[in-house]
Amino acid sequence: MNIIELFENAGIYRENLKEFTFDDTVKVKQYYENLRTSNPNIDTNAADDLISAMNEFPTELLFISNNRILYNFFSGKNHSRNRFSSDNAVAVSIDAVKSFIERFLSKSLNLFFEQKMAQNNFESIDDLLIAKEYLPQNSLDNLSRKITEKLDFVLNKIDQNPALADDVVAINFIKFRSFYAVVSHFRSAENDQKIKALYDKMTSPLINLGIKAEFLNPMIIAMSNYNAVDPDLDKMLKANQQEATIRVENASSRGGHTGMSPWAVFAMIVIVFRLILLMARCSR
Repeated sequence: MNIIELFENAGIYRENLKEFTFDDTVKVKQYYENLRTSNPNIDTNAADDLISAMNEFPTELLFISNNRILYNFFSGKNHSRNRFSSDNAVAVSIDAVKSFIERFLSKSLNLFFEQKMAQNNFESIDDLLIAKEYLPQNSLDNLSRKITEKLDFVLNKIDQNPALADDVVAINFIKFRSFYAVVSHFRSAENDQKIKALYDKMTSPLINLGIKAEFLNPMIIAMSNYNAVDPDLDKMLKANQQEATIRVENASSRGGHTGMSPWAVFAMIVIVFRLILLMARCSR
């Protein structure tokens, strides 16, 4: 349990909260004591850290409590925008918020990145990165390295087995728009090269045709979510996306059309029906 989860569960929040009182400290201690009755081995650090945050860093804590993205993320809740009033805005520097998260919440943040990357759940990561400016640089650097590892994993997978005959599920995430959106948060010349290499390898004649049929168009469409540093690459990705979208739409249109008019279908039914009648008469 992190200090924001404890803040939420102990009932510290109240409308128009602008400062913390001694009663808030009592609430934290009472709530944690109740938890310890059912779980004697529970770590007491969260309670001590929250009390420390309220006493030493009240402005940073109040800022997070009134930031919808940060508060919902760290509390594990999904409060509506109505909960977070602009009237309670707190003046605090971005660096102060980063330092606060680094000190009290980095463990929860890093665990989240690690789990979601392992699950290929890039959409959740992208949602949090809306508040990227407030996140500690060390955590962002770790995430950036994991993104690079994902790209290298796919490129190595293709190099080792261009036909991609085995374990194709492992690279399924290259069809996700959210994957490229997350990569865009760490866009660089190096990542440009890796995205271009992925495109070149997946369009290579060495790739199994069945794999291409399943992956290529969805990957190209999703890849347009990457905002390349190189303007030429960015232009290419956007143009490829338009062409792939047209191919998908044309294929869908062909698949949903029989190529025969309703009258032709009706005529075929009549002919088959008459053949059945003729066969029945002959059998007599």
